[in-house]
Amino acid sequence: MNLLYFNHSIQSLFVLSFRIYQKNFISILFLTAALMAPAFFIGIGGIAVRINKDFVMKKSLNTFLFIFFIPFVFPQSNFSVKMEMGNGTSSVSDYFVEIEERGFSANIRVDRLKSTVRNLKFEIETDNYYDEYFQTLGSIVSASASGIQIKIKEGREGILLDIGKFSIAINNWDVFIDNNGPKNMPVFSWKLDLQNAEITPSTDMTRNLGEEEWEIFNYLAGGTGVITVKKISGDISMKQNGKISAKGSVMLPVGKVAVNLLATLDRDLKSEPYINSLKLDLTNLSPEVKAFLNDLILNEDVPLRKKGNGFSLQMTGSLNNPRFH
Repeated sequence: MNLLYFNHSIQSLFVLSFRIYQKNFISILFLTAALMAPAFFIGIGGIAVRINKDFVMKKSLNTFLFIFFIPFVFPQSNFSVKMEMGNGTSSVSDYFVEIEERGFSANIRVDRLKSTVRNLKFEIETDNYYDEYFQTLGSIVSASASGIQIKIKEGREGILLDIGKFSIAINNWDVFIDNNGPKNMPVFSWKLDLQNAEITPSTDMTRNLGEEEWEIFNYLAGGTGVITVKKISGDISMKQNGKISAKGSVMLPVGKVAVNLLATLDRDLKSEPYINSLKLDLTNLSPEVKAFLNDLILNEDVPLRKKGNGFSLQMTGSLNNPRFH
């Protein structure tokens, strides 16, 4: 199946996504939470309530969707769209959606969703297929949710995700993109916070994990069959001079991981970023995780170094030519 040209339905996208999870459960679990959940909550939290408010908002939403998709559907036509928004907030309570198709089912419950927009500017212009640009500026776009439960099941395999609280915010951004890519250095500040999450795969799903995947899962779950995440936080910013700074942490019952990054991106935005400083600290580790990491250092030549009761990794250079300290 060619995923790009296959005639997808909403149900088929959910089914294919879940099958990817089945094959790469451990490696993409946290990546999915970081990339997909923010998009979902911003989209749903930002417009769902306003649709039901009154007729004016319905017309505004329909107009926005129309003008947003026209340049992509008819790229040869001359078209220009400008939109500005001062301040806006919305909230949703007791949100629920369910999808079923044959042996596949998925449902999402959220106790409360809230979003905020401030000083948003948005512009699209296209003269022909080879002359298009997109620009957006703004002060704040944020979304938060509490009491989140996601259930996905296909056949006998499934996964349950419970999240106590989740929030994301994008501040002070300026992005200009044309056919040749970003015209200027993108500027933004991004924050993420997730608290009290539990990830419970079904017994049939864990049974099909490879030996190494099962070992990692068992360490993270502490032998309980449930991965508990106390907190995930992240903060990343990019300046006009190409300087990138980021810090984040992950707190699990088996330990804590803290990351600090300073990097530089060239103005052409085509070369890979240079890492001025990358520091990774692992602390408050359980005895089992310590033994596992000691074994990796001895047998796999992993560039971790012991630091007090934990471990540390420090790196500079590029991803293709890293230098460990």
